[in-house]
Amino acid sequence: MSGDKRKEAKGAEAPADSKLSTPPKGGTEERLPQKPPPSTFTSVFQEVMATFKERPGIAILMTVVCIFYAAIITGYYASHHNMTRRLVEMQVEQQKLRKLNAEILAGSYQCKADASEMMPEETQGRPYITTLTVLGGLVVLGKFLGAEASLAKQKMQDYKMAFTAGDFVSYRLDYYFSTSKWAKPLVLLGVTFFLILAGAVGLAVSKGGSLSASVWESWTFVADPGTHADSEGGMVRLVAFSITIGGMLVFALMIGIISESIGEKVDDLRKGKSRVIESGHTLMLGWNDKSLAIIQQIALANESEGGGCVVVLSENDKESMEETLKASVECLQGGLRLLGTNVIFRSGNPLIEHEMLKVSVHSARAIICLSADGEAADDADSRMVRQVLALKGIAGSNPDGKMEAPVVVELCDVDNKELVKLIAPDMCEVIVAHDIIGRLMIQCARQPGLAHVLENLMGFDGDEFYIQNWPELEGLSFDEITCRFDDAVPIGVKTRDGKIIINPSHDFKIQREDEILVLAEDNDSYCCNDGSFKSTAKSCARSQDHVVDKEMMLFCGWRRDMYDMIMELDQYVAPGSALWLLNTVPVDQRAEMLRDQGNKGDLKLKNLVIKNAVGNAIVRRDLQKLVAIDEHGKETGDTVTLEQFDSLLILADDLAIERGADMQSSDSRSLASLLIIQDIQKSLVQQRFEETGERVVACDPISEILDTRTRSLLRVVDCKGYVMSNQIVSAVISQVAECRDMNVVLGELLSAEGNEPYLRTAWNYTSHDGESASFWDIAMRARSRDEIAIGYKPRDMAWHDCVQLLLNPPNKREKRVWNKDDTVVIIAP
Repeated sequence: MSGDKRKEAKGAEAPADSKLSTPPKGGTEERLPQKPPPSTFTSVFQEVMATFKERPGIAILMTVVCIFYAAIITGYYASHHNMTRRLVEMQVEQQKLRKLNAEILAGSYQCKADASEMMPEETQGRPYITTLTVLGGLVVLGKFLGAEASLAKQKMQDYKMAFTAGDFVSYRLDYYFSTSKWAKPLVLLGVTFFLILAGAVGLAVSKGGSLSASVWESWTFVADPGTHADSEGGMVRLVAFSITIGGMLVFALMIGIISESIGEKVDDLRKGKSRVIESGHTLMLGWNDKSLAIIQQIALANESEGGGCVVVLSENDKESMEETLKASVECLQGGLRLLGTNVIFRSGNPLIEHEMLKVSVHSARAIICLSADGEAADDADSRMVRQVLALKGIAGSNPDGKMEAPVVVELCDVDNKELVKLIAPDMCEVIVAHDIIGRLMIQCARQPGLAHVLENLMGFDGDEFYIQNWPELEGLSFDEITCRFDDAVPIGVKTRDGKIIINPSHDFKIQREDEILVLAEDNDSYCCNDGSFKSTAKSCARSQDHVVDKEMMLFCGWRRDMYDMIMELDQYVAPGSALWLLNTVPVDQRAEMLRDQGNKGDLKLKNLVIKNAVGNAIVRRDLQKLVAIDEHGKETGDTVTLEQFDSLLILADDLAIERGADMQSSDSRSLASLLIIQDIQKSLVQQRFEETGERVVACDPISEILDTRTRSLLRVVDCKGYVMSNQIVSAVISQVAECRDMNVVLGELLSAEGNEPYLRTAWNYTSHDGESASFWDIAMRARSRDEIAIGYKPRDMAWHDCVQLLLNPPNKREKRVWNKDDTVVIIAP
């Protein structure tokens, strides 16, 4: 570049520089203060710390590498030191050996060596491992304490809180103990580590040994309090004594933690929080007054198989349920018989899927959902709906999306039945307990003795229903198979499309895939015979005697499903029949309480006339004479006395139960009412005979009994009619849990629609009094009247003495003499 061009370039660059260097006008040049440039070490340190802050993993890795390097260096120098010391010791030992050899040769040797000198020196181990362990423990402990200190400082600055170090330590320990199950063992480990390390330092200073040997020796003082007895020297003994005392405290802490952990585990087991490992079991979700009876029925069903397993999941306390079961088993009269069945209790919420999974819901053979006691009907049914939804969610996790086990759901209100069916139509079988009990009470009131039949018919104690295919019966009519089972009674057919027909028509033909519904003792206790039986008895064309006349009935007490009971009764009775209601509910409130809660409709009766009376069924003056009262509280002029009723029901009063009365209290009220009514009836009958000479027979009161243990008291008070309502409902639930088809069978038998059981006199099926005929002869005659005979009761035998002979009698071919007053149990439309 030429000189002129260089000058032009400099001239071009000058104005830019001059703006920075030219001082302001009218003054001298002002110099701005400048910060000194950071040193190289400071800048590098800041960059490293920034990197560690952004990437803490690198900081941890560098720390571990430094610790490892320090441990190796320390171990090298410690090993070198130990090697040098051992060489010196070996030289000393060689000198001693030379001196000892010289004394032996001279004959002046005396054994005076100390036993401790003859013992080999303990292995010192590898010092760098001890060093690495100590440094690692210090880093972890320091990091933890540093984090806690930083947290304490932050709380003091951010929240302006005033607290001492003790308060903070106590708070943090409480936090860790309540949130982590490993907090207590880690605290114990930290205290032990600190004690061993402090003791090792003290021993190393006082004795001058290596750190590795001091750590091991400190541990022996902690682990064994007797080790410090061999210590020599005042300082060493003081350190050893301190470490030993600390070790005793550490082991006391460890024993306390272990004891507490074991206690907590035992408490969890006692409270029923552990998982159930079972398969093929019956799962009961919930616990109520029917639970024990259901367990009894399941035990009876599994008796032939050597027993089964029942798992109960309830919000009740596990120990309370176990005590209830134990008391029932130990009861001498009417006690529970488990018959080899195991009952497992777990406490938990049966509405939560996680809780149900703990009791192996996937592998259960049957699932029973029980309604809660002490809740309103709608609230209890709402819980059942949620429970069904939870079970449906669990079923959705299965590969096929279905629940293999049948689910039996107990509801309180019949109006909610369709809701459950809508949610899970193919999964659930719904049992409305109050509806069943209402039907039972009505049927048993009109037919004394029927309660004993139903109790045996519904449960597994005795004979029950079974369904099985018999190919050899193909092509026969149902009438022709009446006498084809020696140890069973056929009552219906399940067709190939799954429809169950009870009491088929005469021309019904058995198809190849049809299954026969029979009443038998067990599923393997009967078989098909060769059909060789031929009836020799003459046919009986006697007309049926069950003519329906007007009746007058009395209901003592109040039930929540009174509407359904009255509507059911209206289908049985003749037009003009009267129903008296005696309870403590004011008459003006009964109209609203008798409205159908589902349809909000009033009673629409065809045959019944309702008459209301106000009174308490356990107060004698209220029972002496019943006076009808209208809705305005005025007497209508209608009066009646107890001996005039054709049937009389003593209901388990729901009003008393809602006030907190249990089963025994309810039964006590029923027994008191029964005794008063029987005494009043006896007095009125005697009074009428003395006044008019007319002998009348008062009806036997039918009492609803909830607790099975009350059965023994019924004989004492001479109760000829009672309904074990909970027992029968529990049997129905158990039957449906064992076989879903039983819901259709039992539902028809307990309703006014279709076929139901009746008690008829033998006069309807014999040609004359004292006729000799077999049970199959009677069954064939009943079949000709579109009825099915399933059992009988001799006239001179009480109902409670012939339960086992009542249904499916043995020796059906053998003839017996039939009295006209014998009772025949039939199933008829």
